[in-house]
Amino acid sequence: MKRSTLALLLSCVMFSATSMASTPIQLSSFNNLPDDNEVNGFHGSFLYSDTGTVNGFDLPVLGYGELDQLNGLQLGAVAGSHIRNGMNGVAIGLFNWHGGTDNGVNIGLGNQVGDLSGIDFGLYSAAKSVRGANIGIVTQTGKMKGLNIGLLANYTAESRDGINVAPFNWTQGDSTGLNITVLNHTANAKGVNVGVLGNWSEGDIEGVNLGLVNVSGNVTGLNLSPLYNLSQDTVGVNFSALNMSHNVQGANFGVVNLTNDVQGGNIGVVNVAHNVNGFNFGAVNASTGVTNADIGAFNYSDSTSFQIGLVNATKHLEGLQIGVINIATNATVPVLPLVNYHRTF
Repeated sequence: MKRSTLALLLSCVMFSATSMASTPIQLSSFNNLPDDNEVNGFHGSFLYSDTGTVNGFDLPVLGYGELDQLNGLQLGAVAGSHIRNGMNGVAIGLFNWHGGTDNGVNIGLGNQVGDLSGIDFGLYSAAKSVRGANIGIVTQTGKMKGLNIGLLANYTAESRDGINVAPFNWTQGDSTGLNITVLNHTANAKGVNVGVLGNWSEGDIEGVNLGLVNVSGNVTGLNLSPLYNLSQDTVGVNFSALNMSHNVQGANFGVVNLTNDVQGGNIGVVNVAHNVNGFNFGAVNASTGVTNADIGAFNYSDSTSFQIGLVNATKHLEGLQIGVINIATNATVPVLPLVNYHRTF
């Protein structure tokens, strides 16, 4: 009997403690009434409040509210809030300043949150990391997986996986997916960069660069620009008025192509290279190394197997020249009209 009575008393004490720890309605203005740490229902505040967890509806009015966590809906009437440990639900206010993890939607003139799974929408939207969408005039994130839309600019401090859309996109780390902007900056990029003015990648590109000017490290894929492409090694295609690459495996299409070694083809008005394991096709072709074939009005190569043009010149011919004037300094007859042939046996 004594044990049953003791158990009943303990149960009552525990129930009372639980009841005191949470309340269905709390009103706050510098102090909380009642003074509980958990609200299951409605929390309303005026000017300033500081409470614990709100499960339900939080209504700060004309001021600033602080709470530990929100599970539900917060609607700030000319008010902002600081949620220390994140929220699950929807927060709407002048500004949202959250720590921890947010799962849901933030809408405010300014958003500064921790880890977000959901949507941030504001004039300024910033997050430590985002899985979802960041939308604002200016957006700032650490790691981004999803969608960044900035009416002015997007800044990503670490890596981005998804879509960036803004007049200016600056990704400090690696970019995977799609960049659409006036000007793009990335480290390494996998996917598509579309920049009206240009794309600047401090690392490597795997995919497509499309811009007025493209500057990158190594490119695997396509560099497409009406003005200028600058890259280290290219595996794929450079297409621009001016293409400058270290080594190319594939093709250069441009008015002027400047390359060290090419495995494939140079097609342009002027082609300048060292070695070309393939062909040069242009009005002027100049190579300081070895080429397989030069086709143009004026062709020069230190060593070549085939040239056809108005004027063909080489120091070392191992094959055939066809042109008005053919110069091969190692041939039996160094200068011949129409055709010159030399092979070393």
